[in-house]
Amino acid sequence: MSMITTERLRDVVAAIPAGGWMSYGDVAAACGGTDRHARTLNQRLLREQVPGAHRVLKSNGTVGGTALGDPAAVRRRLEAEGLEFEGGRADPAARVRPEAGPVAPEPELAPEPAPA
Repeated sequence: MSMITTERLRDVVAAIPAGGWMSYGDVAAACGGTDRHARTLNQRLLREQVPGAHRVLKSNGTVGGTALGDPAAVRRRLEAEGLEFEGGRADPAARVRPEAGPVAPEPELAPEPAPA
């Protein structure tokens, strides 16, 4: 399993603008990680005190029940930055998606034989 470096994690989270958000899975993917990494990010963001970590939410736009140790404070901070919530979910239009990695080239097909 690949490892997400602290430097890369900090860079990705720092790039989330005020009023925007990314999911734990988005952050893991942007760092080159997997869903397994996403499940451990909340504790890592808390432990490493990553600036901007309050902008990382669950994939459905809700603030996690253990978000940075104080979910209510996380939501207040996001609202103060201009992020709107409806029905407990952050505005999906404000979600920042990770950039797609390079796309593998299409395999070359052998030319079809000429009709006889």
